Amino acid sequence: MSVDNRTPFPAIAFRQFNLAGQLLGVIAVRGTFQFSAAGPLAPAGKQLPLKLADIYDGDPHEGPLLTQGDLVPFKPATDVTFIGAAHSPDQVPRPSWTCRLRIGPVQKALRVTGPRSWRARRQGRAQVDWELTAPQPVPYVPIDWRLAHGGLLPGHSGPDFDGRYRFNPLGRGIVDESRVRDGDEYPAPQIEDPTQPFTTPHGEIEPQGFGPLSPWWRQRHQYAGSYTEEWLARRHPLLPEDFDFRFWQCAHPDLIVAPWLKGDEPFELENLAYRYPLVRGWLPGLTMQVMLDQGRGPEVAPLVLDGVHFDLRSGIARVTLTWRTGFPWPERRGQPILECFGPLAEAA
Repeated sequence: MSVDNRTPFPAIAFRQFNLAGQLLGVIAVRGTFQFSAAGPLAPAGKQLPLKLADIYDGDPHEGPLLTQGDLVPFKPATDVTFIGAAHSPDQVPRPSWTCRLRIGPVQKALRVTGPRSWRARRQGRAQVDWELTAPQPVPYVPIDWRLAHGGLLPGHSGPDFDGRYRFNPLGRGIVDESRVRDGDEYPAPQIEDPTQPFTTPHGEIEPQGFGPLSPWWRQRHQYAGSYTEEWLARRHPLLPEDFDFRFWQCAHPDLIVAPWLKGDEPFELENLAYRYPLVRGWLPGLTMQVMLDQGRGPEVAPLVLDGVHFDLRSGIARVTLTWRTGFPWPERRGQPILECFGPLAEAA
């Protein structure tokens, strides 16, 4: 489905039913920007293509979500995500330190550590005490859900998804005391909330991170709605009436900005960019709109900025911004015209 795209960024038009059964048009835009240690984000010379499906680090059930696909109909807020590593402030190996991401009104800090373990101290046949070993010094720690709290639940050992922690099936640190011998060690999480350091491997512990969340993780799946026999008989193929569009928000709940960022906010990255302990910058200040004439005269709809995604993996230094809008388009009349405005629009 075509769109008259008068911006330098890849865009797509598609149609989607809303919860009321009305057919809407959706315009999604993905812009790639160069990351620098200071100043506003500048459009990259080579724009990355649209993503028509979610992209994972390998098997979706064994590796984290890296990029959310663009065929998302609506997000009620802005997602802020980061993939990369936390770097020691002076590149000297340390046992632990903190890192921080701030953008506009939201910020989140993490404490990272080198490899460490939960060590068992069995007291008789029934009781097990646990101690956390000292972390090994390291120069950096990947901000990866596989290093956060989660993983296999007690009593499970195979790849069965139902036997994994629904808030982070990929993580580490959950122990099965029925299989523990005195002195056994289990990998402990290396990423935690600095205000709530780990003291026990037990309990409903919220995993900490900056990366995007997979749609079947509990943080998102709780909004997916009820796919019952009644839904199948009465509403299919429409979404369930109790579907909540927060399902499409892929960021950690602490990094979801409601309703949306405007697009010119400042940001700070602390200990998240190699050799730069503190990076300050700001979003490029671009706005998008779509104009469509369906026979009643031109109508204009603004796009909202619903995603800010930092990718600072080794050899990569970019930020992706996503914009989106929806509008009634039952007969697919007219061609949407997409335009971009702002201080960098012409330079882009």
